[in-house]
Amino acid sequence: MNNPSLAELQRQFFDRVVHDRAADGLIATGDIDIYAGMYTSRLYDTLVEDYPKLKAALDEPVFDEIVARYLRAHPPHSFTLREAGAALESFLRPGELGPPWAADLVALERARVEVFDGPDATPLAQDDVAALGDELPALMLRWVPSSFVVPIAWNVDDVWSAIEDEQAVPDAAPIERTLLVWRRDLAVLHRTLDPDEAQLAPMIARGISFADICEVLGAIHGTDASARAVELLLRWLHAGALISPLQEIA
Repeated sequence: MNNPSLAELQRQFFDRVVHDRAADGLIATGDIDIYAGMYTSRLYDTLVEDYPKLKAALDEPVFDEIVARYLRAHPPHSFTLREAGAALESFLRPGELGPPWAADLVALERARVEVFDGPDATPLAQDDVAALGDELPALMLRWVPSSFVVPIAWNVDDVWSAIEDEQAVPDAAPIERTLLVWRRDLAVLHRTLDPDEAQLAPMIARGISFADICEVLGAIHGTDASARAVELLLRWLHAGALISPLQEIA
């Protein structure tokens, strides 16, 4: 019987550890099983770290089954474990596994992971805006680069907050909302946007002038549009959610 080549041994090792397939021909000890168990355990821990609210919101057997099926369908291909759970939202979106709101909760948690590792930028300061005077209408506004606009169809923002605050978790309910997720300094934040903010949020993600914001709000609020535009601008400035056009992205 010929000894297996190094390439064949490597293939068998990979198949045993990653795909849990029999590894005939490898050294007959339990060492490889230890590697296989460590591999699976580390991937499980990674998904728990990235999606802690999903784990808390689901019964443990349901979460474990989702993780097991997901990893079989989407084994990691990146050098970093950060990408291990990147496809979980799309995997859950058909609703065949877990409750129908699970994909929305994953979308929120994934956005928080992404902005934590996103690029730095200097937020737009209120003093800089005040100094513009009559040039304010031409000011271009954009969300900071470490930000995501996340539309949801279920109240997973309430579910997330209840778990975070160690309060009673409300029943998930279908309701369309839009969340802004962003990083301020080292803190990852998210907020449920008002309906008029939700309409503006994708426009700000692309870049929009303050004058155009006033125009959009004019169709919603009529003569109260200017006051509402100033109110929202101050809210975004205080939150550190807008990028300064005077600074380069780090």
